Amino acid sequence: TVFKLPLAANPRAKMQGIKEGFIKLFASRTSGTVIGGVVVAPRASELILPIALAVEHRLTVDQLASAMSVYPSLSGGITDAARAMHVIRE
Repeated sequence: TVFKLPLAANPRAKMQGIKEGFIKLFASRTSGTVIGGVVVAPRASELILPIALAVEHRLTVDQLASAMSVYPSLSGGITDAARAMHVIRE
């Protein structure tokens, strides 16, 4: 399963005037385990860490979705994308 969240939908991105970029998550269709991700955004190198940790620790999108994120923040887009994948998987 693949989900792409446009960064323009993120509250912090709106505050900073960021109109381009995205967060994309890849997860196993059967288990929901996060298997990868792509971040195209300002400071993407800082935003990719939560996805890398999810892959390394074999977290599911549901586990990633339930992680605490600061609001408003660009990194909150990662948990938003994971929550959207949960809806897709049901």
